[in-house]
Amino acid sequence: MLDVGHNKELHEYFHGVEIDANRSRQNLKVGRVEVGNRVDWGELAQKGYLASGIDPADRKGHKNRYIDILQKMALEEVLELKGDETVLDFGCGSGRMTFWLAPRVKKVIGLEVTPEMIRLAEENREAGNVEFMLYDGTHFPVFPCQFDLILSVGALQIMEGEKLGKTVSELVRSLKPDGKICFVEQVSDNPAVGRPRLREYLKVFEDSRLEVLRHYPIRNGRWRLLYLVRYGIIPTRLFTRIAKKEIRRLRNDEGKPISYYRDFLFVLKKP
Repeated sequence: MLDVGHNKELHEYFHGVEIDANRSRQNLKVGRVEVGNRVDWGELAQKGYLASGIDPADRKGHKNRYIDILQKMALEEVLELKGDETVLDFGCGSGRMTFWLAPRVKKVIGLEVTPEMIRLAEENREAGNVEFMLYDGTHFPVFPCQFDLILSVGALQIMEGEKLGKTVSELVRSLKPDGKICFVEQVSDNPAVGRPRLREYLKVFEDSRLEVLRHYPIRNGRWRLLYLVRYGIIPTRLFTRIAKKEIRRLRNDEGKPISYYRDFLFVLKKP
């Protein structure tokens, strides 16, 4: 049996304390370095390849490795790639999804708002069929072609209202007819967490005239087993097996209110 009684960090985690109790609710955001209400992406880039785009507070790296495995596993189930696709990785960050996609497709363009993130991606370059582009977060660049697939992980979840709608509309404009979009985004019913509700995403997709093929949760933000993963108590060789079980367990469990957050997978099609 695990004794957490004399370990303050573990004790707090097992009692649901994942944030500094003195932090204001205005700055209570998930997995980001916050300056007021603004995400400091340049500082996040200093956290490293995985931590910059997942959880910068994961000092040992076990949690980030687990989440990386789980998200890629969930995407692998739905992407149905043929190998000749041109793909946009929107909000590519350090390139962890960009380089994962590269050997599976013809070309990947990673679009990012932060120069430090692109430098981090280039430092970890693993493929030649990848190009990174910088943009200002508002005005999309003119791409050389429309894309067969658009992928985005964790980019929409920090947007809301008009910004969220305009971004999705621009992505749809960059997609070929019959092309697909795959999003992995955090969803929450708790305003203090600062993530859109499921119905907000679905309304934006409807307004952008996207067909929703599939949507379901793939990961809980809080889960006791995740804390064991984070502190290295569960060995890494079991991560794939645990991730597979979590995805299957949550697939038909989207009706409950989300008090913290969940990662949702959205698979969309442009008519």
